[in-house]
Amino acid sequence: MKRRLVQEGLIYCILPVIAIGGFYNQYRGIPWMILGVGFLYTFYTKRREDRINYTFLTFLILFNTYYIMTNNIKGDILIQFNLGFVIFISIAILLLEAMDFSICKIAFQDILMMLGESKMGVYKVSKKSKVDLNLKKLSTIIILELLCCDLIGIYYINIKNITNLSYMISYEILVIIIFTLVEMYQLSLIRSKVKYIKYKNKKLIKEKVDLGKVINLEQYR
Repeated sequence: MKRRLVQEGLIYCILPVIAIGGFYNQYRGIPWMILGVGFLYTFYTKRREDRINYTFLTFLILFNTYYIMTNNIKGDILIQFNLGFVIFISIAILLLEAMDFSICKIAFQDILMMLGESKMGVYKVSKKSKVDLNLKKLSTIIILELLCCDLIGIYYINIKNITNLSYMISYEILVIIIFTLVEMYQLSLIRSKVKYIKYKNKKLIKEKVDLGKVINLEQYR
């Protein structure tokens, strides 16, 4: 089932980035073509597998929308637009969190379903592994990372009026590295919990097969 993860990563993320990065200047209609392909593939997965990859689809929409909106923007205006775009994404994530639609929880469910889990299987893994708290922490860390990078940009450009952006970029890279390490730690916790639950489920299934009709009371504890 990892093939599905690789396939959708190519369709939604890697190929669009390569296509726009390499041919956008020659073919300005490429973002619309990519969006069309992405929506068609989403319709296909919905009809065939009864699922929608919300994580990759959102990335595809945001990535192409950004290039369409910044088509004729350059220089300082582009920098200001980028700062505003990051703030918009941060606010959108905060609103989703307030409505109990954690972006990390959605991504977690999408990844499990790409790896072959059913909707019921995803629900059971999520409930038994108790990863919701880690997913909420991860979402909060991502929001803080975006806001910190944005505040650094606003400070250097709008307050200090510095045209040489090397210092700003250095501080932003440092912030990204620190937050990435914290995010990787949370991801390792989530992965270990999921692997433990999967191992426990396989063990219980094996015990049921070995015991036949004998009831194993240990599995209900």
